[in-house]
Amino acid sequence: MDIMTMVAAIPGVAPILPYITAAVAACAAAAAILPHPAAGATGLYPAIYAAVNFIAFNFGKARNANASASGTPAAQS
Repeated sequence: MDIMTMVAAIPGVAPILPYITAAVAACAAAAAILPHPAAGATGLYPAIYAAVNFIAFNFGKARNANASASGTPAAQS
């Protein structure tokens, strides 16, 4: 079974799939350049930062996934 057959099996997903892919790609690019919120920061920016990392699938073993939680900056490459 190829990917197009699987997409065709889910009704209504084909027209929005490019937009979902673009949103994930844009958030992944933004997550790489956004500075980490300061430790103990409150307000809108930490929430936006967390949402961008979530949409970008930036968790687990990603370099900047938990840098703000540990208090150390992420390694720059």
